[in-house]
Amino acid sequence: MLKRFFNRPIFYKMVSLFFALLLFFSAKTISYNASGTQLSRVTETYSHTLESVPIDIKYDADKYFISGYSYEAEVYLTSTNRVKLDSEINEDTRRFKVVADLSDVKDGTSNAKLQVVGLPSEMNASVNPKTVAVTIGKKASKTFNVKATIPEDQVAHGYQIANVAIALSEVTVTSNESTLEQIDHVEAVLPSDKILSSDFSGAVNLQAVSSDGTILASIVDPAKTQIKVSVKKLTKEVPIDLSVTGVLSDKLLNIDYKLSQETVTISGTQEELDAISSVKGVVDVTGVLKDMSKTVTLSASDVTILPQTITVKLTTTPK
Repeated sequence: MLKRFFNRPIFYKMVSLFFALLLFFSAKTISYNASGTQLSRVTETYSHTLESVPIDIKYDADKYFISGYSYEAEVYLTSTNRVKLDSEINEDTRRFKVVADLSDVKDGTSNAKLQVVGLPSEMNASVNPKTVAVTIGKKASKTFNVKATIPEDQVAHGYQIANVAIALSEVTVTSNESTLEQIDHVEAVLPSDKILSSDFSGAVNLQAVSSDGTILASIVDPAKTQIKVSVKKLTKEVPIDLSVTGVLSDKLLNIDYKLSQETVTISGTQEELDAISSVKGVVDVTGVLKDMSKTVTLSASDVTILPQTITVKLTTTPK
């Protein structure tokens, strides 16, 4: 009877229905799991910190002059779009700006809020510092004399300034009215890496300074000028003070000496030169039995001696 049942068409229909249901529920389970995986996927966020981003100050440049603020800020960028982030990191393709709006500010010092504007969608930014202190005042211009001051530490040891020639005698300075009243003159500034041991000629920056040398915020027009600086070496001619030391041989009555030169040139600061009246040398006659020449090194405090050595000719007198 069972054999007849298994051979009947209804049995095969029931088996087919069973496998069809099994495949259906398996497919639903796979579809559900796949859908769940897609929903739980974590979106990646990219970030980058930009330093030295210029600050764009919005103000009436025709009427006011601003000073005292930092010219750059740090910006922290985040985005879920790597391409857009890379575009903003690149200065050539950057769209955003850091802006401080002083359009409604008049005279005085104010704390201007920094804002990042022009960011593309899918991007966020924070700026540091949040604010900058800005001094704003009515713009004014005035003509000032140009002077050149060469710091002592930029003149090589043993040299002094002989002459300074400046191409411009006057320039125009623009600042706010209050700062303009504090300006004494415009200074031609020798590059800080120049130590003068020879003449200098070149273009140098100009800066407005007060009577005590304090640099004041301003625009100098023109911003540079040509200067020529002549230096000279400080020298002095002094005699040689030679001392004879050692033990005279018992085979000799005397030893005479003669210097290859009687004077030498010394160089140094004026104070050092003034303190030196002669240079010293010592010749040792121990063991000398016949006529000969010796090289003697000369010495003096703080100065340079030229030449540093001389020749001393020794002439012996036998017993």
